[in-house]
Amino acid sequence: MRRITGLSAIFTTSAVALTLGLTPASADVVDSTISGGTLTANTYGATLTGVTLDGSNTQTSTGNSSSEWTITDARGTGSAWALSVSASTPTSAAGTDESIPRTIPVSGLTITPGTITAGAGSDSAATITAPALALSTSSQALVSTVGQNMGTYTLAPAFSLAIPANAYRSNYAVGASGALNPYTSTITYTMG
Repeated sequence: MRRITGLSAIFTTSAVALTLGLTPASADVVDSTISGGTLTANTYGATLTGVTLDGSNTQTSTGNSSSEWTITDARGTGSAWALSVSASTPTSAAGTDESIPRTIPVSGLTITPGTITAGAGSDSAATITAPALALSTSSQALVSTVGQNMGTYTLAPAFSLAIPANAYRSNYAVGASGALNPYTSTITYTMG
């Protein structure tokens, strides 16, 4: 009898253990709705170096972006995007005595985007195109993708302005001496 009681206890214990191991205590569902964000770019201008005319063709005024640029695609669609740019003609405004605004061809203004770095968790930046671009008054792509580039990307562009030998110096702001009106250009960026 002892033997039967011992075997019964083993089978009962095993059955209880199997039953507890196969039956979940409870089951719950966890869900989350993920909404798309926006496509944005934070861009900054630059102050270029001064140039003293010496009659040579071509001198170059250079500078770097005043701050790092950030492009963020938080739409969650995987669609291609482009940061496009156009610029006004670089102009030295008329002064009190020098009444003719002076210009330099806009095509001499170039932006070199440089290295694009993907932020943590972003798609690789390897498929982003960003060559040096001579600007125009018409919009053209500066930084673009052909496919999925979701996340945040940073870059620190360089700017340059080619100054031809026949360029006028900057106009004086007041009178015939003192402060000069720099050549300025308004650069317009569009994300899409």
